[in-house]
Amino acid sequence: MKDAVGSSILLTIILAFLAIFIIFIAFIMNYATAYRASNYVVTMLERTEGNIDIGTKNNSKAGDDDLTGYLKQRLYHGDLFLVCNDNQNGAVFKVTTMIQFDLPLIDVHLPIYINNETKTIYDVYCKDTKYYIQSGVEYRN
Repeated sequence: MKDAVGSSILLTIILAFLAIFIIFIAFIMNYATAYRASNYVVTMLERTEGNIDIGTKNNSKAGDDDLTGYLKQRLYHGDLFLVCNDNQNGAVFKVTTMIQFDLPLIDVHLPIYINNETKTIYDVYCKDTKYYIQSGVEYRN
């Protein structure tokens, strides 16, 4: 009887560590997807100097030339926030992506925001970009 009780405790400990490991891997994979999306948006904004077609979630198909279509193709379905701020030399775009981390058994809903920003794009200001994103206003894609 002693061996049966000892092995059930050991099995419970192993299952608990396995559950923690699976939760950790799922979180890391979602975070990496959102970070890659944020990094891609920053790269495209710097490359095109703010003149990029953003698109909408409803009208963009995966693989389209706009930004939302590319993100759908890369399996990122979260929110995208863009903010343009002018400084004396040019414009700086702040990009925020989000993942929603849910643990349904303990009713935890944790939004995690990944913030990234471009370098200063010299001689380009927010009003000069293709899609005018007002300073300090966030657009939800």
